[in-house]
Amino acid sequence: MDNSPPGKLHPSFSSRSPGRTIKRARLPFLSIALVSATALAYEVLLMRLFSIIQWHHFAYMMISLALLGYGVSGAFLMLFQRPLLQRFAASYIINIALFGVCLVGCFLLAQRIPFNAEEVLWDARQTVWLLYIYLLLALPFFFAANAIGLALIYYRARLARIYAADLLGAGLGSIVILALLFALLPVQTLTVLGLLGIATALLAARELRQSATAAWLLLPLAAALLLLPADWRTLEMSSYKGLSQTLLVKDTRIIAERASPLGLLSVV
Repeated sequence: MDNSPPGKLHPSFSSRSPGRTIKRARLPFLSIALVSATALAYEVLLMRLFSIIQWHHFAYMMISLALLGYGVSGAFLMLFQRPLLQRFAASYIINIALFGVCLVGCFLLAQRIPFNAEEVLWDARQTVWLLYIYLLLALPFFFAANAIGLALIYYRARLARIYAADLLGAGLGSIVILALLFALLPVQTLTVLGLLGIATALLAARELRQSATAAWLLLPLAAALLLLPADWRTLEMSSYKGLSQTLLVKDTRIIAERASPLGLLSVV
């Protein structure tokens, strides 16, 4: 049984030398808020992206995807919190960096899975493809939840402040994503959120007073997101959608696109 005083970490969660641990007075408020903001913005963006590449019915999947990622993260932290908390700084930064990378990579991979909603009734493979999409798209939420959950456990003596930063970030994310969807195309917004995730990992390294080595390891990830081939950064719409059918006509192409939180307008 844990007999440690309320608000204190269990001795097994501390490092070998308490004097050499991260200074607890320096809480990573800003990085926690940014992780929460980016995660919520990503959830809203996925609703818009799936409304475009599939239909609006699949947009509602995103709520359950986020819950799946956060739920699995809770079970994961229950099982492995002790080794993760002993290396809190590294675990926290790595999970944020993986969140930023998976945020972009998992969606680009998911839309290349040959899932076709119209064939679900007679093709059993479509159910398997849908499961793969679920698992891929839940990964970013898993890593974001790991980072936030680790912070909540590690700084549990200041739980209220950490939770406040989390909620403040979530509220901010819901506003920022609306502005981004007015200014950028959805796939461009996806790249921006991925870069924000990497930038948050760099900020976390600074907040936790880690060495500059972390920056040198994370900057190539940001460069990789920017240098993705153009054909990877395009939306793969269902072949049954009207735009896909129209583009099958010879010499037809998209000449202009305009986006907003309400939808994507393509001129052919």
